Amino acid sequence: MSEKGDIIQTEGKPQAVHYENAPTFEGAMSSGHLIDENLLRAENEDKITPYFIFLISIAAVAGFLFGYDTAIIGSALPMVGTDLGHVLSSSEQEIITAGCTIGAIFGALILGGLADKLGRKWAMALADFAFTAGAIIIAASYSVPQIIVGRLVLGVGVGGAAVIGPLYITELAPTAVRGRCIGVNAFFIPFGQVIASALGAAFQGRVPNHIGWRVLFALGVIPSLVQLALMHWLPESPRVLLLRGQTDQAKDTLRTIYKGASEEVIDFKLQVTQQYVTATTVMREFSIWAQLKKYWSHKPYRRAIIAVSGVQAFGQLTGFNTLLYYSGNIFGLLGLKNSAAAGLIPSGGNAMFLFIGMTIVDRVGRRRLLVLAIPGMILGMVWMIIGFHFLTKETAGDLVAGYQYGSGLVGSVLGAILLFTVCFGLTYSHIVWYQSEFLALEIRAVGSAIATTSCWVANLIVSVCYLTQLDHLGATGTYGLYLGFMIVGYVFVWFCYPETKGLSIDETQSVFEDGYGVKKAQAMLKEKRRLAAQLNSSA
Repeated sequence: MSEKGDIIQTEGKPQAVHYENAPTFEGAMSSGHLIDENLLRAENEDKITPYFIFLISIAAVAGFLFGYDTAIIGSALPMVGTDLGHVLSSSEQEIITAGCTIGAIFGALILGGLADKLGRKWAMALADFAFTAGAIIIAASYSVPQIIVGRLVLGVGVGGAAVIGPLYITELAPTAVRGRCIGVNAFFIPFGQVIASALGAAFQGRVPNHIGWRVLFALGVIPSLVQLALMHWLPESPRVLLLRGQTDQAKDTLRTIYKGASEEVIDFKLQVTQQYVTATTVMREFSIWAQLKKYWSHKPYRRAIIAVSGVQAFGQLTGFNTLLYYSGNIFGLLGLKNSAAAGLIPSGGNAMFLFIGMTIVDRVGRRRLLVLAIPGMILGMVWMIIGFHFLTKETAGDLVAGYQYGSGLVGSVLGAILLFTVCFGLTYSHIVWYQSEFLALEIRAVGSAIATTSCWVANLIVSVCYLTQLDHLGATGTYGLYLGFMIVGYVFVWFCYPETKGLSIDETQSVFEDGYGVKKAQAMLKEKRRLAAQLNSSA
C-alpha cells in the first residue's frame, strides 16, 4: 500500500494515487494529489461568464503595457537625434534600452514580494503608477541621465506587471481554460509590441522626429490610467482573501466569477483553496531569512523555482527581443527604407502565432508545445546565421550602414527571422508566463518574482550587449551564440519541465516531490483522464 501523496509503480510505470467517491473533504484530500471525483465534478461545472472575460481583459492590460513599453524603444530611439544634447553613441543607446530591464528586475522583486502583503490587485495598481510616472519622465527628457531615470521607473512597472498579471489570472482561472486565460495576458504583450511598431511606422517620415519620439513614449500613460480607473471592479484573489481570514469575501468572489456553479461546488472550491492557504500561514511563522532558506533547501520548492526560472531565462536568451529593441538598427542596416514598418515582422508574427499557441495550449500542453516547436526555432536560427554569413561576406562579417546588400539575401534573412518568430510565438512567448501554476501557494508570489527576475536578468544581458556583440562578433557570431543557448534550453525543457495541462494549480505542487516530475505529471494526467472518463460514462 502506498504512502499518502506517493506515486506507485505498476509494471515499471508510475501511476498517480487517487481517492474515488470521497464523501468528505478530508477524504478528497487523502491522496495528496486531489485526483478524485469531487474535484473533477467541480471543474466540470466551471463556466466562463461575461464578467470573467471582463476581469481577465482588464488584468491583461498589464501585459499590453509590458509589450508597448518594451517595444516602443525600437521605433522611438532612432528619432531622438540630438534632442538629448548630442547624437547618442552605441553604448548610450544600450544603456537607455537596458534601463527598462534594470528597473524591471527591481519591479519584479519588490512588487512580486509585496503581492501577498498588499494583494495581487493593489500590487498591480502600484505597477500602473510606475508606468505612468516613467512615461511622463521620458517624454519630458532633455538629457541622457533624465531619460535613463524615466526608463528605470518605467521598468519597475514592467517588472511588476510581468509578475502580477499572470499570477492574478492563474489564481482566478478554471483549470480547463487556465492556459488560454494566462495566454490572454501573454497575447497582450506582443499586441502591445505590434501597436508600438505600427505607431512607429506611422510616425516615421510623417511626424517631426523631435515631436514623434516624445509622443510615442507619452502614449503609454493611456492604458495605465485606464487600468487604474477600472481597478475598482477587479476582485482580490480568493487565496489572498483567505490569507487575510476573509472567508466570506473569498466565497463571494468565487460566486461572482462562477455564477453558473452550484453552492456545493463553490463550497468545495473554497475548501480546496483553504487547505493550501494553511501551508502559507505556516510559512509565515518563519523569519524572512528562514523563508528564503526554505525556498532553496526544500527540494520540491527548489525544483519548481528552477524549472520556471530556467524556462524564463532561456526564453530571453533566444535573442528574440533584439529584433524588437533594435528593430530600427537591424532593419536599417539591412537597407529597408522604413525600418519601423519592418519591425512589424517580428512583433506581428509573434502576436499572430502566440494567439494560435494560446488557443491550443490547453489541448496540446505546455511541455509538448515546447518540445515540438523549439526545433523549428533552432532551424530558423541556423538559416538566419547562414543568411547573415553570405550577406556580410563582402563586408568582413559586419553589417555596414549604407551598404547595398543583395535583395535576395536580405529576403532570405527576413524569411529566417519569420520562421524563428513563428516558432517563438507558439512557445516561449506565452509559455514562460505559466510560471505561477507550477508553484505551491506558499511560494507562488515570491517564486514568480524570482522566475521573472531571472527573465529580466537574461533580458538585460541580451539587450545591453547586443550592439557591442554586433561590432565584435558580427551578425553571424552574435546569433550563433543565441543558437547555443537555444540548444541548451531545449535540453533543459526535455529533462526539467513537466506538463501541467489539466492539473489544478493546487495539484501541481506535488509534481516536484520526487524530482522534476516529467514522468510523474504524465502519470497524474493519465489517471485524471481515466477518472474523468469514468465520471462521464456514469453520468
